[in-house]
Amino acid sequence: MARSQSVTKTKESAPVRRLKAAANQAVRRADEAKELVRLAKVELKKARKAAKQSKKAAKQARKKVEAARAASALRAARAVRAAEAVKNSEDWKPAGAAKASGPRKRAVARPRSTAKPSAAAVARSVIRRLQGEPAKAPAAVSGSLEAGPAAA
Repeated sequence: MARSQSVTKTKESAPVRRLKAAANQAVRRADEAKELVRLAKVELKKARKAAKQSKKAAKQARKKVEAARAASALRAARAVRAAEAVKNSEDWKPAGAAKASGPRKRAVARPRSTAKPSAAAVARSVIRRLQGEPAKAPAAVSGSLEAGPAAA
């Protein structure tokens, strides 16, 4: 009969156990550090996004302030011009002109807008001009059908 060999596990020595424990603890610490780094990267990404949004909001606010300043300056200049126009219209009297029986309105030149007028504004001005003028018969152009054979 064969002798059975019993496999006995030898107990590890104390220094080996301490080294294994230290290695396991080092692995655990490394994993914790990696997780902290991941969390820090996520927070940094959020902070960068928030900074970018606040920078954009600040830029938009600056643009609004600039536009408000420009509009305010235009309004102030317009008010000054209007005041000067009123002052000039009161002071101006033609020499030797006969007094009119009633108050007379003086045409004040309005400053033209630098922006292109809309189609509706152009249509309104054309209608006003046409309503102000007396109706005229269109002049016949030589060579047109309206002029007839005598004009050609």
